[in-house]
Amino acid sequence: MKSILLIIPYIGKWPLWFDAHLVSMAKNPTINWLFITDCEIPEKFPENVQFIKTTFVELNQKINNSLDVKVVLSARKLCDIRPAFGKIFKEYIDGYHFWGFCDVDIIWGNIRKFITDDLLEEYDIISALENMACGHFTIFKNHEKNLNIYKNDPDYKKVFEAPKHLRYDEIGLTNIITKLCEEGQTKILWDEKLLKNGIKSEVHQEYFLDRWLYENDSVYDLYDSNKKEYMYLHFINWKRTMKFCEVSYTDNPHQFYISYNGMHYQPHSKISRILNDFKNRFNGYWVQQYWRYKKMRLNSLKKRINRKIELAIKNII
Repeated sequence: MKSILLIIPYIGKWPLWFDAHLVSMAKNPTINWLFITDCEIPEKFPENVQFIKTTFVELNQKINNSLDVKVVLSARKLCDIRPAFGKIFKEYIDGYHFWGFCDVDIIWGNIRKFITDDLLEEYDIISALENMACGHFTIFKNHEKNLNIYKNDPDYKKVFEAPKHLRYDEIGLTNIITKLCEEGQTKILWDEKLLKNGIKSEVHQEYFLDRWLYENDSVYDLYDSNKKEYMYLHFINWKRTMKFCEVSYTDNPHQFYISYNGMHYQPHSKISRILNDFKNRFNGYWVQQYWRYKKMRLNSLKKRINRKIELAIKNII
């Protein structure tokens, strides 16, 4: 079986759902995770998870020394550095067949069910987005070309040293991989048909109750008529609405539910779900997105009108 190490530098404070995150990692004993962090290391954690204690300053120095750059590090800027994780943390990936990066706002399902040894044998890179490098899950075959993949961009130092977060782990890396594929230098799995089998996670979603079920090392969409199984759930727009997590790693649970507002062992009542669905009609995620878009368009229109007024005044004067 081909080995995989997922690397997560994490600065700040563990999210409230971290115990549930650890539970889902423990149920994937043949996948390894490495946290480089200034957070307090949990008293109990899975055998396939390793924690390396560091400080923000030490991590910044390691990145700069490894890449010969002058990065002004921030939690968001770490995402831009992801394509170089293989180089930065080379001492930890030695001996692994694949290394990669991922997010923490994730509940993992049965990874090996979707990322098979046949796929790992065939592809140099696997992404969980169609035709795009995926910030929440991309893995690389552990060879020299992939360790230095970021160097295929002649401007990588400018990108790494820019203080602004540029989404380089997705946009910039996608450009690099696309060019390498066109030149026949690498082979990547980011095909829509394959990803639809469940490798691709749901991302932005409505504020549902009890939509997701974690059960016996698998993640299921309970709002799908066939109870579709996914490799993982990435709840990017729910992390701001998560208020509680009943799940404890030491409970060793075999099942729990994931709602927009928390993770819990028992489902909500039918009336609670009906009332929540009714609320979403007026103030759900997609309604809020609609009004954000309208506000953005209105502000843009106001700016254009103001510029025209200012120009007209100047011409009169």
